[in-house]
Amino acid sequence: MNRTVTVVGGGAIGLSTAWELSQRGFTVTVVDKNVTGRGTSWAGAGILPPANLKHSFDPIDRLRGLSHELFPHWAEKLKVDTGIDPGLIHCGGLYLAESAGEIAAMSGMAEYWHEMEIECNQLTSDEIIGRESALASWWHETNNAAAWYVPDEYQLRSPWYLRALASACRKSGVSFLENTDVTDIRCLNGHAEMQYDGNWQTTDGIVLTTGVWTGQIAATLELELSIVPIRGQMLLLKTATPLVHSIINMGQRYILAREDGHTLIGSNEEESGFELGTTDSVLQSLLNFATHLLPELESAEQVRSWSGLRPMTFDGFPMIGRVPGIENLYVAAGHHRSGLHLSPGTAVLIADMLSEMTPRIPIDAFQIRKQQRNTPARSYNTP
Repeated sequence: MNRTVTVVGGGAIGLSTAWELSQRGFTVTVVDKNVTGRGTSWAGAGILPPANLKHSFDPIDRLRGLSHELFPHWAEKLKVDTGIDPGLIHCGGLYLAESAGEIAAMSGMAEYWHEMEIECNQLTSDEIIGRESALASWWHETNNAAAWYVPDEYQLRSPWYLRALASACRKSGVSFLENTDVTDIRCLNGHAEMQYDGNWQTTDGIVLTTGVWTGQIAATLELELSIVPIRGQMLLLKTATPLVHSIINMGQRYILAREDGHTLIGSNEEESGFELGTTDSVLQSLLNFATHLLPELESAEQVRSWSGLRPMTFDGFPMIGRVPGIENLYVAAGHHRSGLHLSPGTAVLIADMLSEMTPRIPIDAFQIRKQQRNTPARSYNTP
């Protein structure tokens, strides 16, 4: 029997879910209130940190491990099927620390990774300069700094990945309704219907992959407090050639150089509601961070800046699964900073559920409607 699914939202999670479902024989339509692939996913840097499914026990680490395992195959299949290279590069990551607190935190993370059998090695002075010579000035001028290298870290060209997913979906028969806003969802006898273009529609499955907007679609779903938008700002610089080849991480901030010399500097976290936009103070702090580590970036061309709204849940776990009491309504949202990385794994889990298969990994921790109405929001400091 031909089963129909509507995926609401055309970011990395939505497009991945649509593609996976289409590969399994579902008839899929993607509905996006804007142009597909231009939201939060497009704004992301595309950092895929290390993961190991086999030795993970925490639910989010299992999901990350599943996605990490799938990504090389997905990227290759996208490239073959569409001719669009998503830009997946196995570049490795450097993790730097300056203060005693940063070193202690990173030492703990290294130990945690070792428990999951993820390779993470603290570097000597010769090793760090040998690996990334552009860091030599920072290394010699910073007292008691420390650095670790993680080989199993990837970078992804987010816009390319989204274009490849959209193209793969179209080649698999997925239909697209762009600039179409789902304005409401109602439930009749345990079955969901959605309203767009002034009409009520239903399908065998409706999957909300609408990020920070998930709780705004329908008050009756009681998800309006489930996801908080966290704004992140980004700065793009350009040098003639890339100054570094590994992803440079320090706390929540990073420097990521593309092969063509474009260099992404990110990022911060701030609660600004649903307001996009950049601020001079944050962009200057990002530039100061980057030039502190890589003084050669002082002469780099400043190409552009932008922001994105990350969907954060209060317990840090995304919501992936069927909405309780509604047989055909599913949610896949709340991935915060990891939507790109977690997109293959999330797609597989949703497709498993709609295919009435046992999900590839346990999903109990990702249940829907977890938050309490009186739960206070977290606060974030802007660097």
